[in-house]
Amino acid sequence: MINARHLAMCSVALLAACGGGGHDTPPAPSLPPAPTIALDPSTTSLMPNGAAVEITPTLTGVTGPLTWSVTPRASIGDTLYTRPDNPIAAYSAPADLTADKVTITASAGGISNSIQLNVKPSPVPAPWVTLPVTWTVTFGDPPFLTGARPVDSAADESGNLYLAYSAPVSEIKKVAADGSITTHARVGEPISLAFGPDRVLYVVDRLGGSAYAIRRIAADGTTTTLTQTAPYDAATGTIDGPSRVATAYTLSLAVAPSGAVYASDGSRVRKIAPDGAFSTFAGGGCEAGIPPGSACAGGRTPVDGLGTQARFMGPDDIVTDKAGNLYVSDTALIRKITPAGEVTTLAGRTSRNFDFLDDVDGTSKAASFGGNSPMAIDAGGNLYKLGSRGQLRKITPSGVASTVATSLGFTGAQPQNGIVSLYAGTPGVVVLQSYAQLSKIRVD
Repeated sequence: MINARHLAMCSVALLAACGGGGHDTPPAPSLPPAPTIALDPSTTSLMPNGAAVEITPTLTGVTGPLTWSVTPRASIGDTLYTRPDNPIAAYSAPADLTADKVTITASAGGISNSIQLNVKPSPVPAPWVTLPVTWTVTFGDPPFLTGARPVDSAADESGNLYLAYSAPVSEIKKVAADGSITTHARVGEPISLAFGPDRVLYVVDRLGGSAYAIRRIAADGTTTTLTQTAPYDAATGTIDGPSRVATAYTLSLAVAPSGAVYASDGSRVRKIAPDGAFSTFAGGGCEAGIPPGSACAGGRTPVDGLGTQARFMGPDDIVTDKAGNLYVSDTALIRKITPAGEVTTLAGRTSRNFDFLDDVDGTSKAASFGGNSPMAIDAGGNLYKLGSRGQLRKITPSGVASTVATSLGFTGAQPQNGIVSLYAGTPGVVVLQSYAQLSKIRVD
């Protein structure tokens, strides 16, 4: 018979065997995390042949050099670019790629990870209107054009396109929806066009002595002058003030739906009042004695901010949306300016991981742009901008930049095919203006 003393001794023995008795067993040591390679592409959207995407790896618990590979490879060679001093890679789908998907693989320390990118063929422009030949191709390396040629365009609410021809022709030609061409008006030397409300066409007319006039051309062709600048002097820099007192280095026009007239100029954006007076709407001006097109504009660090607190690198093409916001091509950036003058950076960055990849798809600061070039905006607020190697880039209102077509006008020995202006009035279609013709390309 088991008495109480024996039962107590058995209980103590059981507690000791089970880890009881007031003594905790040390926890088992945690295992180190499994080594991984995570890959983050700058964009996940469909990219046509020729578009560039960057892939940034994150290595956890991995040692050894990182190697990259792509399948399938195109016959023209490797278009997967890497850097020896940076694990980042970039991929540009070659023009002869027949596959609709490619796989990018990163390997290190005996492990690897892959991502798949969707590729589609680039759309081909369809010729629409052959433009009158007023120029000649002059021998050079590369060849260049001499003589009058179309330098800018704008469209009215009916879809009629108006082309500014440079001197010595110096006229505005109208291209109707049926492709017929007529002369709409003649001015001194038109260099920039923008349509305002009530079918009024605004024209920057270059005068002698580094001065400009802004003309208004009504629907019936009647021409009036909104304002005229005094000759620009680098010693004094750009001057705000009334007509014939204000000065400007160069002007590229945009007219808001309200009728407000704006122009990019050197290192700032100007506003032109109904009485013709110039004021600085956004951006800091150039210091006296430094031409805005040189070190003043190109050497600035971009700064977002309100009005004159903002800084531009070198604003050029400018467009406006239905709400009156302005969008400016600012060298490597796309800047947005609200009607109140608040400047923000919509997309782009000032540094590049690969010097020879000027245009990289991505969102906001992940995107890269290769300098100023023609730009247009559609009814949905999407921007279209020509890339440095003939790519057509799309930038959504949220800052997502993607390539929608490639190799447009990038012809080298045929300068007459260079794209000089874009128009995006018809949904899903962009009109490309070269010196020789108008073409249409689907981008939806």
